[in-house]
Amino acid sequence: MSIQATSLFRSSSLLAVLLSVIAIYIASQSPTEGNPPPITVQSNHVDQLEKTIANLRDELITLQFRLDGLEELELARGQESTPPEAEVVESSADGELDGRIIAAVDRVMEAKGLEFAKVARQEAEEQQQQKKLNQTRDGFSSWVDNGRAKLPNLYNRIRDELELAPQTALEVEEILENGFQTMSFLTEQLYTDPPPEQAEALAIMGEVKGEAGSIIEELDEILTPEEMIALGQVYSEEVDPRLGQGFITNGNQGDDEDETQN
Repeated sequence: MSIQATSLFRSSSLLAVLLSVIAIYIASQSPTEGNPPPITVQSNHVDQLEKTIANLRDELITLQFRLDGLEELELARGQESTPPEAEVVESSADGELDGRIIAAVDRVMEAKGLEFAKVARQEAEEQQQQKKLNQTRDGFSSWVDNGRAKLPNLYNRIRDELELAPQTALEVEEILENGFQTMSFLTEQLYTDPPPEQAEALAIMGEVKGEAGSIIEELDEILTPEEMIALGQVYSEEVDPRLGQGFITNGNQGDDEDETQN
């Protein structure tokens, strides 16, 4: 019988014994009819069973490493055409694996370890990227929701503090309402089940930014530079300084263009 077959037989026997122990353990812990064990006892039994299964899993992984090493050694010996007498001489007296088998197992374990480390590193990087993406997504959603909730107060200040024609004031409210409605719809797409992939999520966030720019452009069409600046100042105080600064910057650019033309 070859070394691989013998080891496989021993490994299979060990696995059978382990599975038998678990089966006996489960049977011994089964509650008798009409006398169910307390909840705390059941919980302890579950914990013990989980530990037993975890130990079995570790043992199976070790056995797999050993079998992989034996397979590598068998292939090498087949190429070398080592006579059976040499195999007997190479075997240690106490039945342990000889130096060549141990070296083969070590090589397999090293290769597996590098593979597992690479997979673990990739998973860690993916988790970090997903965490960063989720934080950005939540930031976009919070910015839109908070801004939309503050719009009614903004409209009151526009009517009280900005000297806009009634029709112009209504148009400003309509532009802001439509813009934030669109941005809210876009941010909702970031929370679908399953969630969008990273590239798609970034594209949606880009559309949110684009819609904010469209709000500025639409307001610029109905407001003078001075009105844009005044709206930006009120918006910065009442809603959000970032978009409000966009209104102010647009208004200042309009003033610069007017001065150049004059």
